Amino acid sequence: MKSLVALSSLLVSVVAVESTITSSIDILLEYVKIPAVETYYVCQQFQIPDDRPLHVTKFEPIINSSAIHHMLLFGCSFDMDEGPHPCGGIDNRCRSWLVKWDMGMVGDIEMPSNAGVRIGKGAFKYILLQIHWNNPDKRADLTDQSGMRLHVTSSLRPYDIGNVQIGQNEIHIPGLRQSNPVSGGCSGRCTGLMLPRPIHLTDIYLHMHSLGYRAALDIQREREVWERVALEDNYDYRRPMWHHLNDTAIVNPGDSVRLTCWYNSVDGNRERANMTTFGQGSTAEMCYAFVRYYPQVLGFDQCLQNGTLNINCMFKNKPE
Repeated sequence: MKSLVALSSLLVSVVAVESTITSSIDILLEYVKIPAVETYYVCQQFQIPDDRPLHVTKFEPIINSSAIHHMLLFGCSFDMDEGPHPCGGIDNRCRSWLVKWDMGMVGDIEMPSNAGVRIGKGAFKYILLQIHWNNPDKRADLTDQSGMRLHVTSSLRPYDIGNVQIGQNEIHIPGLRQSNPVSGGCSGRCTGLMLPRPIHLTDIYLHMHSLGYRAALDIQREREVWERVALEDNYDYRRPMWHHLNDTAIVNPGDSVRLTCWYNSVDGNRERANMTTFGQGSTAEMCYAFVRYYPQVLGFDQCLQNGTLNINCMFKNKPE
């Protein structure tokens, strides 16, 4: 058994098998009281062992509050030296996301057998935990100490995992509309600029809120051939799922990756008379795909649009 000093509570158990080290690292929020507000984001940074390179092979959610809407882990190379705090500007500097868990997800989040998330020596030395609480009743008696258990090994796999967030940040859904599509993604110009080589998509998570009922992720090759790589015809944000691709989908530099989300604001529990726009809260909407791929491309963490503006490439769309 071996313990390490970190910026906050960091529990590590280590088992040595010949020259291979396998371990689990608990990234747990310090015990905090959840504010009596409907939507709240808290962040906390942790230092991890950096004496050798490690691959995370599995993420195990540790859920200690029913108010959690989602959790994200981000990798960082710099020390912000802060305990639990409202997420803010400095946290946005730590944008290389490693894993996402949403309410309703069941089980551990496994990496492909030939790849792992690189941390430790030569990679990320710090991890930022972001937790979003949804507290619609504004209760003042809730507490939390949730997080993730990282299962790691020093026997590195052939590839490093990368993660990229694709989607649209400009959303306007009219009230009492049965079908309202919104599209956004990573244009061919963006992938041509951001990707030095082809990447293999392995897992896809499509994310909307309560008005979303259908979503699809497509790859366009040579401006003509479309390949649908993920589809949810009966989306339910209370039961999110990862789409595992048995045969990886290849994205080449110059290919477009487009996400389309469909919303319903008229039927059943979705009925809403007012306009719904993009936002962090559960009553606002999102249109995102969280995509796992290999080999990792440093800096290819987000490829988002705000209307026709490609945020990460900083130009406006033209017909492709």
